[in-house]
Amino acid sequence: MILMRPPKRICSGRTKRKRKMNAKQLTGKQKLFLCAAFLLVLMGLGGLLVGVWNVGSTLLLAGAAFLAGVVALEKKMGRRQILLTGLGILLLAVLIVHAAIWNYFAYCRQPAAQGEATVIVLGCKVNGEEPSLMLRRRLQRALLYLQQNPQANCVVSGGMGENESYTEAHVMKKYLVENGIEPSRIYEEDRSTNTDTNIQNSLALIEQEGLSDNLIICTDGFHQLRAWLYVRRYGAQATAISGKTPLLVVPSYAVRELCGILKMLLIG
Repeated sequence: MILMRPPKRICSGRTKRKRKMNAKQLTGKQKLFLCAAFLLVLMGLGGLLVGVWNVGSTLLLAGAAFLAGVVALEKKMGRRQILLTGLGILLLAVLIVHAAIWNYFAYCRQPAAQGEATVIVLGCKVNGEEPSLMLRRRLQRALLYLQQNPQANCVVSGGMGENESYTEAHVMKKYLVENGIEPSRIYEEDRSTNTDTNIQNSLALIEQEGLSDNLIICTDGFHQLRAWLYVRRYGAQATAISGKTPLLVVPSYAVRELCGILKMLLIG
């Protein structure tokens, strides 16, 4: 009995071309990753237009490189990278959820328009006796609230950082007084060096001076979530008013804040 080999399957030129085209086509997930990578690059580099670069900028670009790398690896290997795909989806989910949460804490917990209250303005860099641009925006928001609510007092919180000649509290009080707020309404907390001590020392000063425990935190929107976590750590509650942060720098600062929150939760 003679065994016959099955005839070899001959691929037509059309079939080969079709396979080649399929190899070049992007799946829906790959398109999503590349679009997300492009957006992360824009967000990471956006701050450079106003002279801002921080660890958040670097992490955004690293995230973009990771997402693009997953797509490139899948195209090269010709098969899905399930683990890397899962990590990419997790990365995007974390960024989206974090953005939703901090925006809620920044803009959806507004204080009452009138009544006794204590505004805590969290400090940041100063230039001589002048506030930096970011601090000025925080002070402008606090100033507006204090003008509209004469019953409210204010704690300006911030010590003296490196290369600073005056405490942040001094500079903030000077700005508010020059813009019409009575000095007697402003209390200086000038020993803090970070958000934790800003809140801790401010709460101690409020209790010492017998100020209203209806607390309002004034800082940048992306900073409100971490500030609220510290407020809760020390057993208080607070609403929020937020300065107008330039849109180009929000993503990098928000990612930097996410790192700060993770550090706070994991290390303390």
